Amino acid sequence: HWHHSKWEKFLVVSGRASIKMRLVGVDGNGERYPVEEYLVSGDEPSVVEMLPGYTHSITNLSEADDLVTVMWANEPFDPEDPDTFYEEV
Repeated sequence: HWHHSKWEKFLVVSGRASIKMRLVGVDGNGERYPVEEYLVSGDEPSVVEMLPGYTHSITNLSEADDLVTVMWANEPFDPEDPDTFYEEV
């Protein structure tokens, strides 16, 4: 999914994950923008920021550990105006 105004940050604190993001829309040639992938782990925590206008996903790559992720955003979720739109990464 993606957002018009919401900035999100993902931090994996346990397990391993693939975080992918892609600018929504197409370039001047009509091609989708490239996908950026971040392989993250609780062993070396690092924050990945989801920008407005970028569709994003997180996939659990852990085989033995549970994936534990801290996610936060610059604004609270508003069910009357969710600012959440589905588009495949």
